[in-house]
Amino acid sequence: MHRGVCLAHSWEDGGRRGYGTETSARTLTELEDLGVDSISLTPFGFSPSLTSNEVRHVGQRSGGETDARMAAEFGAARARGLRVLLKPHLWVAGGAWRAELAPASWTAWFDAYARWMVRYARMAEEAGVAILAVGTELRSSLAFEQPWRTLIAQVRSVFSGKLVYCANWDALDAVPFWDALDYLGVQFYAPLASALGDSEAAMEARLGEHLAGLDRLSERVGRPMLLTEVGYKATQDTAIRPFEWTERAASPLDLNAQARAYRVLFRGLCRCRALRGVYLWKWFTNPDTREEGPRGFSPRGKPAEAILRAAYAPSTA
Repeated sequence: MHRGVCLAHSWEDGGRRGYGTETSARTLTELEDLGVDSISLTPFGFSPSLTSNEVRHVGQRSGGETDARMAAEFGAARARGLRVLLKPHLWVAGGAWRAELAPASWTAWFDAYARWMVRYARMAEEAGVAILAVGTELRSSLAFEQPWRTLIAQVRSVFSGKLVYCANWDALDAVPFWDALDYLGVQFYAPLASALGDSEAAMEARLGEHLAGLDRLSERVGRPMLLTEVGYKATQDTAIRPFEWTERAASPLDLNAQARAYRVLFRGLCRCRALRGVYLWKWFTNPDTREEGPRGFSPRGKPAEAILRAAYAPSTA
């Protein structure tokens, strides 16, 4: 079972405490002590707009997830025996959601995306990465099955590890190529509650329904499952709207609500037959990051961290 977190590059101050730095190395040691045995790393590519055909590799921008930083982070993880899920993301200008891509030419877009992804596949192979995500939340592209299968074959020709696609929790049935992959990947931001006063028992029941559906899908497609992202903000309504970005959330700070959501999550996951791993969103390389503030997703230094430590202890994991 993968006891994972999504390790996010801290871009502030030119990435001085991001991937490949001594700060990040200390964070990896901190995660080891927490019981973590797997991390996901997320380098970003760039698209100028939802209608653009371009997918740009930005691996030379000094403050970002450069190729050199990625190589150093792979090495630091390997030295600690941590499994790596390499999970390249597309960033669309203005923060538009990648699930709504509508390029002028899907043929041109897939060509550009394949070149970008194969580059990371080669990097992953050289670094001995265990798992590579071939895509994340690209819902509108899923109508084009054959280009995806061609892309997956190209990636397999240069990468010998396991492959996963990371689908949003409400778009799993739209993926027509699960059989070409090794894992069914889920970006799991399903609501646990419908109202602020919902009890933990009610939340557990709702979570159980979601997980039962995932078990059925896993059985149908014949692939085990990874929760490639799951997390809860430290806000009062986090169990109702776990999918909402911190920057857009108006709900007040509530550390106990975050801890309660994690407690419900881990109780439920124990009964999920198809599950092979969990990657919690998220944990920054820089412990003093200014990116999200106290209402953000990170459980670091909050009551939720104790829930995570107990769940990831070898005796309970």
